[in-house]
Amino acid sequence: MSNIRIIADSTCDLGPELISKYNVSILPLSIILGDNAYLDSVDIGPDDIYVWSDEHNETPKTASPTIEAALSLITPIIEAGDDIIFFSISEDMSTTANVMRLAAAELDATDRVTVIDSRNLSTGIGLQIIKTANMIEKGMAPKDIEKAILKLQPKVRASFVVDTLTYLHRGGRCSATTALFGNALKLKPKIVVENGKMDAGTKYRGRQSKVIEKYVLDLKD
Repeated sequence: MSNIRIIADSTCDLGPELISKYNVSILPLSIILGDNAYLDSVDIGPDDIYVWSDEHNETPKTASPTIEAALSLITPIIEAGDDIIFFSISEDMSTTANVMRLAAAELDATDRVTVIDSRNLSTGIGLQIIKTANMIEKGMAPKDIEKAILKLQPKVRASFVVDTLTYLHRGGRCSATTALFGNALKLKPKIVVENGKMDAGTKYRGRQSKVIEKYVLDLKD
């Protein structure tokens, strides 16, 4: 019986402890800063991105992994006789899932590589990965795991509250006027992932510490 390996793209945001514990392999996206490209969480981290954005008054772009990178990652796993379950950021946000499908087809291994569109990002992916690892420990087959995860996906809720509208403005998600007055009024919108897409939810106001308290209380039920 083959082993099942979990691969996820770097947007899953799992920390090194969990990556090690569940033996997760990471396929990094690229972060584009001007004319330079860096591998997410390999060549560059969040702090570097904020510094660059503030220095250039721009929002970095991202790019999906290349098929070559996907092939390099999965080829030794397939040759070892193991199966793969791959988690991608929502397909409404990136083509990463399709990159892995193409790589699997290149190796004639589409029956060995199960690609799951997480319909989410960050911890919304990470929770699905941990659940998958638990199912693997129980001896479930890849297709049964896929069915179970797809059934659970509507119950995965991911959201966050932004501390400033500056980066939303730089990324074209709000006007300069909205960012200016919003920051002055200390408006902090909740960003929610719904149906695989990000959208604005409740708009809070005040100091971030108080906003987080209100945000948590709103989610309590």
